[in-house]
Amino acid sequence: MGKKRLEGKILNPNVDGSVELIDNGFVEFDETTGKILDVGRKMQKNVEGSFISSENILIPGFVDLHSHIPQLPGAAKNADELLPWLKNHIFPLEIKFSDLSYAEKTARFFFNEAIKFGTTTVVAYSSIHKEATDVVFEVAKEIGIRAFIGKVMMDRDMKRYPEELPLMSRNIKDSLDLAKKWHNSNNGLLQYIFTPRFAASCTMRLLEKTASVAKEGEFFIQTHLAENQSEIHFIKSLFERERHRVPTNTHIFKKSNLLGEKTLLAHCLYLSTTELQLIKESGSKIVHCPTSNIFLQSGFMPFRRYQYHEIQIGLGTDVAGGYSLSMFNTLRDTIETSKIVNLINDNKPYPCLRPEEVFWTATLGNATILNLGSKIGSLHPGKDADIVVIKPEPSFSFYNSSNSIVNILENLIYLPHTYKISSVYIAGKKKF
Repeated sequence: MGKKRLEGKILNPNVDGSVELIDNGFVEFDETTGKILDVGRKMQKNVEGSFISSENILIPGFVDLHSHIPQLPGAAKNADELLPWLKNHIFPLEIKFSDLSYAEKTARFFFNEAIKFGTTTVVAYSSIHKEATDVVFEVAKEIGIRAFIGKVMMDRDMKRYPEELPLMSRNIKDSLDLAKKWHNSNNGLLQYIFTPRFAASCTMRLLEKTASVAKEGEFFIQTHLAENQSEIHFIKSLFERERHRVPTNTHIFKKSNLLGEKTLLAHCLYLSTTELQLIKESGSKIVHCPTSNIFLQSGFMPFRRYQYHEIQIGLGTDVAGGYSLSMFNTLRDTIETSKIVNLINDNKPYPCLRPEEVFWTATLGNATILNLGSKIGSLHPGKDADIVVIKPEPSFSFYNSSNSIVNILENLIYLPHTYKISSVYIAGKKKF
């Protein structure tokens, strides 16, 4: 183990939201410490006096802010709307995690598949099972991926879940036990994240207690919000029957104190101005999952509108609502959704998202949401060497006529047949 040097065109996100192209570049890192030592432009020349250039493209590893490990075998299966899809397809899959050998096999495939697509950090839901979540952490440790993982917390019988749910106290105890064992383990690669599934599956007592223990221990929280119109109405009716009179589902999270700077709210398709103000004031983050939103016919999140409310927005694959663990696929659907939002809005108030914006969001932007912006998300000296090496096929140059940042990113996002991911490094260790 010693110094390792990778060469190629570098697409490097900067803290100001821009993306820098370093043509004929290199990244040098220490394989022992996993830290980047130097990044720059090669000055080596060949016998004709021209610079020697590698055709490879180097990018920082992607950060996927939202996915579900047990759901991977259900990817691309039957696009019912959210609630019937959960009952008929997803909950039965998650129950299979009571079989620990099945949980181990599924987790191994999930993490290796994510790495194969260039994802080096993933925020993921396990199942309701403590033992299975323990196995998931063991697999993540063995593989060496950077991951935030949480046991799903549910204590409300929605007449949809085919297994007895643990009581509120058991949800909390199991989560705390797992956090004690795994949080900040494997040299900091693994983190525990508290995971109340969504308001429909949690009593107010569970939401309140989760907020209390997570914030006391300074843990992240992940949940779902305003994903589907039927879900919104269903949740509101549940809490109204219990005399929790709140105007919106966001107010449920506000009342339970679940909102906060370390809270990740997935989907958020249907939010009023009042709800956006609550999210902004709390410092909560929104995670956009465009592929899932389309696949499950949930709708189209107005990214720009939320952005103009000064809310931090990240991106996630949301397998298995999303059908692929490829963040490049997510980037494409993020851009295309922004176009659809304009098409269905007559006055077109928001400019469409650009390739360099969504690429920045999926790397340094997502890392910053996880408070890891000083550690990962870009290729700069002192950061961890989470690096993806992309090898273009001969057809890549045919489409890459201008060799600009935008042109290169357009190829990577829209033309996956013109390249392959040849290797992936996490903290300086080659994983693919």
